[in-house]
Formats: sequence, structure tokens, C-alpha cells
Amino acid sequence: MIFADDAEPASKWISPRSRVDGARIRLFCLPHAGAGTAMYNMWKRFLPAFVEVCPVQIPGREARLGEPSITDCARLIAEITSAMSGHLDKPYAIFGHSMGALLALDLARSLRSARLPAPSYLFVSGRNATHVPMKHGSIHQMPDDEFLEALATRYGGLPQEILETPELLELYLPILRADLTLLETHRYEALAPLDCPIAAFAGKDDRNVSVEGLDAWGEHTTAAFEMKWFAGDHFYLTGVSRTDLLQFLGERLTRLAADVGSSDESLQAASNVE
Repeated sequence: MIFADDAEPASKWISPRSRVDGARIRLFCLPHAGAGTAMYNMWKRFLPAFVEVCPVQIPGREARLGEPSITDCARLIAEITSAMSGHLDKPYAIFGHSMGALLALDLARSLRSARLPAPSYLFVSGRNATHVPMKHGSIHQMPDDEFLEALATRYGGLPQEILETPELLELYLPILRADLTLLETHRYEALAPLDCPIAAFAGKDDRNVSVEGLDAWGEHTTAAFEMKWFAGDHFYLTGVSRTDLLQFLGERLTRLAADVGSSDESLQAASNVE
């Protein structure tokens, strides 16, 4: 794996504020199109205290608003891989919603290619498996009115506050276009499946996700796979089902922590025998 030569310092990608004293597991979180880290920062209050939630900050939004967005997925993944390489001293999992789910699989593959420690769990949400063809056509080059209409049809549209505030809309549209460009120009590559468990989630009313498409995530692992549907639409995880999703994640991460603890005790026992 060759990292991008102009990769930013790791602190730009993973905020030092993510650090949790005594953390046993890290959960790296990748955003959906147009989003930043805000949604995931809230998760810290609801997941077990031993989980260090690490939202990945990508260019072109929030604290990195002044930087150009990255529309080439391969370059973005290379830079995230480089930034994460110094944060893999603990067992970790990756979560991604919608665009983040696509990034999550590519990131796990990139880390494997770089011979870095592999994730212990992959959580993907709000998207059919990345090898399943998209049922919609490309929209990232549409005029603004058509672009917004297509977003409303597919994903429920933008918050009314943004639509009614020209300054916010002018700020937000380029971010969305950049992310949709990344998604719609992404090139899927058939590679060997991962060896970590995968759990795939979606809202029952998400018109972009099918049972077959969500189930197809299981083809990307040789380990355990499970699929779970929650009440809600594409953004179920910000609505009534947020608590249920976080409870599910907390349970899986607690099991992972227990497995890690058992492994550590076994290693210590073996060391004492020697």
C-alpha cells in the first residue's frame, strides 16, 4: 500500500479529543454524504465507557471546511489509512453509514493491504453492499434544482432550515456534490473477503436498501455475518431507532472487549508458565 504523499497530520483526521483514558476498544466512524463528525460525537454518551469513539474528520466540512473536498475515493482511503496507522494499538471496529459504509469496506481492505492491524468488527449501515449495482442514475452533475429534487426523492431531502437559508444552502451544496461525485465515480474491485465479522443495518423504510442488497454484505467476510433492520427510513439512526442501534453496538463491543480480555489473560497465563 502506498500512502498519499500529501497526507495531512493524523490529528486533522482523528481529533485528539476522542481520547478516553482506560479505553479498551476504538470505534472509528465514517460519515454519510454531506456529514461530519457531529452525529458520532454524541454517541460517546451512550456507548460503554471503555469504547473510544473516533469520528473520522474528512476535508471540506466542519473544522476542515477551508480545505478542498476529496472526490477520489482511492485517494481519500489512502489518506485515512495513513492517519489511522498510529491509532491501531488497541482492538478496533469501524462503523460507516451510507457513503460511510462504502468507505468502511474500502478502508478495511486498505488496512489489510498495508499490513496494519485488522479491524475486529465492521459495522455497515444504510447501503446495499458495494458490489451491488446502484439502481439510480448519476446525479452529481445535475443543476441545483434537479440535484435537490433527486436528493429529496432518494434520501428524504435536506433539513428545512438549510433549504430556507440561502447562505447555508450555498455552503452545503458543494459538500454534497463532492461526496456524490465520490460515490458515483467509485470503482468497485473484487478482492478476497475480510476475516472479521460484519453486521449490516438499515431502516425498514429506506427506499435505497433491499433485503438482497443488505444481505450481500455477508459475501465480504469469512467470519460471522448478521443483518438487522430498524424502524425508520434512511436516517433511522438519528431518529427513534438511535437508542436501539447504539444498544446493539454496545452489546457487540462488550462481547469484543470480553474476548480481548480473555485473550490477554490467556497470554499472561502462558507467560507465567514459561
